[in-house]
Amino acid sequence: MLIFIHGMLSNADVWQPLITYFNKKKYSCKALNLREGLDLRKTRFQDYLDKVKTLVTEDDIVIGHSMGGLIVQKIAEETMIKGGVCICSASPKGIKFRGNIVLSSIKYVPKVMMRKPFKEEYPFIRKYMLVGLEEDEAKKIYESLAEESAIVTYEIARNKIAVDEKNVTCPLLFIATKNDRVCTPGMVEKMAGKYNAEYQLYDGCHHFFSNTSWRDIAEGIHTFITKL
Repeated sequence: MLIFIHGMLSNADVWQPLITYFNKKKYSCKALNLREGLDLRKTRFQDYLDKVKTLVTEDDIVIGHSMGGLIVQKIAEETMIKGGVCICSASPKGIKFRGNIVLSSIKYVPKVMMRKPFKEEYPFIRKYMLVGLEEDEAKKIYESLAEESAIVTYEIARNKIAVDEKNVTCPLLFIATKNDRVCTPGMVEKMAGKYNAEYQLYDGCHHFFSNTSWRDIAEGIHTFITKL
């Protein structure tokens, strides 16, 4: 089975184009809604990870976007899976985000301190995640995003999640997009190097689902998983 893990602010619905693509190729697919049933004022990264761990088996391929890509890395470290795909992945401890996005996030520190779930304002999302998209499309995507746990936001932004690459034994694929200003190609390539994993680079932005690059990425994933 292919198990799809969404990123911060997002939900399972975002994977529908890829699920349709892989269903047509006779793969069974499942996408999780990580926040479902959780109290976001108390939710930590570990809570999301535990939700995924209860589902995966050694026969599954886990595919994650952004934060979901970091969850894939932890799943590969702590469980047995057939393989993993990390798309525009958030980084583990030791591979830091670019300084400019950290500085732009300072205004949200009070919300983090209060542990109040929040969604970054549109200009922030537009600048870093929706680069190159038409304005109407970018606004539509922004409206579809939901508030995220402040604790999880802090853990990822502060690079708190460690992964021991020596415990990762399954094949991994790391995918970056050229216009991603959150999880930049250089950052994603470093992650691939950490695991001696395959690395692919495509056109598009962080939110790759909304433009033509999703199909190219789906084909790249398909090529990878047929070798597993």
